[in-house]
Amino acid sequence: MHRSIFYGILLTLLFVLGSLIYILKKFFTKDFFLVLLQVDKKYLLLSLLSMFLYHTFDNLRLFILSRAMNLSYPFLYGYVVSFINTFGATITPAHMGGEFMSVYTLSRKGGKLHKVMSIVTMKTLTGTAFFLLALPYALYHLYRNPTQSLRILFILAFFFLLFLILYILLRFISKRKVEDGSSLKHRIKYTFRRYLVVSRIFLRDKKGSILFACVSSVLLYLSFLASGAFLVKSFNPEPTMLVLMEHQLMLLYAIFISPTPGGSGVGEVGALYAFDTFLEFSLLGGFSLLWRFITQYASALLGGLFLTLLLIKDSRRL
Repeated sequence: MHRSIFYGILLTLLFVLGSLIYILKKFFTKDFFLVLLQVDKKYLLLSLLSMFLYHTFDNLRLFILSRAMNLSYPFLYGYVVSFINTFGATITPAHMGGEFMSVYTLSRKGGKLHKVMSIVTMKTLTGTAFFLLALPYALYHLYRNPTQSLRILFILAFFFLLFLILYILLRFISKRKVEDGSSLKHRIKYTFRRYLVVSRIFLRDKKGSILFACVSSVLLYLSFLASGAFLVKSFNPEPTMLVLMEHQLMLLYAIFISPTPGGSGVGEVGALYAFDTFLEFSLLGGFSLLWRFITQYASALLGGLFLTLLLIKDSRRL
C-alpha cells in the first residue's frame, strides 16, 4: 500500500509540474500577486465555504448509505473519510483510489468487507446522478460555446494519450509475476458472492437512502461549481453565478473522465479556457493554479495528513 501511494504521488507530481511549467511560461505574470492582495475577501471566503459544503455533502452521502447498512461511526469522522478519499482520488489514475480509501476507512469502523464494498459501490453509482442530470445542459453549452468546449476536449485527449504512453512504458519496465494462491482465490470468490447478495438487498430495500444519497451527490457537485464561481467573482464581480457555473461544466466532465491522477494536467490547463472569458490574460495563469489548489490540492494535502495519522495509529494498534 505504501509503495502504491508513493508511486501515485510521483505520477501526480509529474503531471502537475508539467502543467505548472507550461502555465508559468505562457500565462503567468507578476501582476497576479498585486491583484491577489486586492481581491474581494468576501467572495474568497465563500469559495472556501463552498468547498467545505462539498465535503459536507460527500460526508452526508456516505453517512446515509452506511447507516442504511447498519454501519455506524461519528459524523465528524465522515469528514476525515471525505478528505482521505480526495487524497486517494488525487494520486490514482481515473480517481480510483478514492473508492479504495473508502473501503479502508469504513473497514476501520468494524464494517465487513462485503458490506463496505456494497456501500462504496452505491456511493459511486449515486455519484453519477449529477452527471446524468447535467448532461443535456452540458451538451447545450457545448453547442453554444463550441470553441471553449473543444479546447477543453482537446486538452483531455492530449493528456489521455500522454497517460496511455506512460502507462505502457511503466508496464514494459516493471513486469511483475502474480503468484497463484488457491486460498486467496477462494476468499475473493466468497467475498464477491456475499457482496452481490448484499448489493441486491441494498437496491431492493434501501431505495430511500439511495435517493437521499443522489440528492447529496447533486448538491456536492453544485457546491464544487459554486466554489469556482465565487473565486472568479473575487477577481471580477460582474458575471452572474449561473453563467460562471455553466462555464465550468465541460471542465468538470473532463476532469472526472480524465485517466490522469485526480484530473491533473487537465484541470490546470483546462481552467485557462474555462475562465478566460471573465479574467484578464495577466490573471489567468495564477487564477488557474489558485482554483486547483482550493478545489483539489488543499483537500488532498489534508487527506494525506489524515491518512498518515490513521496508518500510524493502526500500525501501533496491530
